[in-house]
Amino acid sequence: MRLSILTTILTLLHLHLTTAAILPHHKSNLELLKSLPKPYPKPTNPFPTPANNTNSNSTTYPTPKTYALLLFPTFEILDAYGPIEILQFVGHFHPTRLLIFSLQAPYSSGLAPVLTAPSLASSPINNPLNSSFYPTFNPTHPIPTTDQQWEEMREVLESVDVLIVPGGDGVYSPDLEGEGRELDFLRRMVGEDKYLVTVCIGAAVAARAGVLDGRRATTNKMVWGEVTALGDKVKWVSPARWVVDGNVWSSSGVTAGLDLTFEFVRQMYPDGVGMANLIAGAIEHEPVMDWRYDPFAERFGVPPQN
Repeated sequence: MRLSILTTILTLLHLHLTTAAILPHHKSNLELLKSLPKPYPKPTNPFPTPANNTNSNSTTYPTPKTYALLLFPTFEILDAYGPIEILQFVGHFHPTRLLIFSLQAPYSSGLAPVLTAPSLASSPINNPLNSSFYPTFNPTHPIPTTDQQWEEMREVLESVDVLIVPGGDGVYSPDLEGEGRELDFLRRMVGEDKYLVTVCIGAAVAARAGVLDGRRATTNKMVWGEVTALGDKVKWVSPARWVVDGNVWSSSGVTAGLDLTFEFVRQMYPDGVGMANLIAGAIEHEPVMDWRYDPFAERFGVPPQN
């Protein structure tokens, strides 16, 4: 299936390039994408826009090229690879690259894989049935832990445009509390020149690091109370499928990361609307278009706020 989808994308690109070669007027990717049938209609917004609404991109950064993913043991797979599934398609239209950072100690032949299996150290939900249905993922870079390592990796670190932080039961690990090295990495990486994207309870990691202080953000509504308690200086928003506050983007539970990513693509790229439509059709997903569509807030009794 993946091969056929990618083949379709590349065929469209080939037709675009060969057509442009013989026609007097070159069509841009934006024109090409606009000419394709839209896989879903854009609904009207049933919600009024509040006067203090900041759920829009107000930054003027260059188009993102380098995405970084922060992995830790027992992360939620779809939190991380749902957005990556969408963003890899963007690479067919814009030059992009993915860096995967992990605190795992490097082996002589490379970095240790990151485990998704629950453990005593990283999860309150252990493995009582001794299941082994847990894949591993290979990082591309370690997290620097010394000033010398930060300097050695300076060029790579400064190239990052977007840092994605997934959730998962691993957020409860002692490594992600207080002065944990992942938290130090976040504090040093997140600035006004980069986008921060948190998915689901990845917001708990960012809140513990203090990088959400004073910002509007959201998270999974099922565990709303325990996550929001970790960031008393954060302006937690509900109802919200996702929230944008300047360069900080955050989504509600797991699959909301897909809808956030589609909105990110629409806003960040000049042909973003067309790309989002094409990608949504290719993976047969109908994105939520309104950030305030959040039935889970009511389901789990989270009252409106911020």
